[in-house]
Amino acid sequence: MEVEDYLKDELKRLNRMNDVLEKNINQGSAINNEPEQIVNNVLAICEIANTCINVHRG
Repeated sequence: MEVEDYLKDELKRLNRMNDVLEKNINQGSAINNEPEQIVNNVLAICEIANTCINVHRG
């Protein structure tokens, strides 16, 4: 598996994780720091996107 494929899979995983966290928040069943986790996941998504862009420029 190439690095770019791994990064794309990680983007999908983080997106799915955010969907679950958001669902928990909306249902009132949030037990931890879900909003903070979502923010951290979004920041990771942005970093991965920037890395993918740089790989193409490379």
